[in-house]
Amino acid sequence: MSKLKVLTSDDLAEISDKFGEILEHEVSKALPSKEIEDLDLDILLSYENEQLDVDVDVGVSFDELSEISQDQIMQAIDEAYLGFDSYIDENFRV
Repeated sequence: MSKLKVLTSDDLAEISDKFGEILEHEVSKALPSKEIEDLDLDILLSYENEQLDVDVDVGVSFDELSEISQDQIMQAIDEAYLGFDSYIDENFRV
């Protein structure tokens, strides 16, 4: 795998926004929107020594009749990370 280019603060803002979009898309694909009352995404980027670390905390409030499992949420997050990795490879690798 090629090396990550040196990232600017604008790059980090773009990366954070894009990961949020990817994560929202994957969650909406995996979970029925009518069962979700609130979705809160906290994305934390850390970039030191040319190393990018991305951590996400997904808070979901469900309808009281929802049968959504924690596994479904984790699957959506895993899919989002795969899409995010592809995005980074295509846009920020040298």
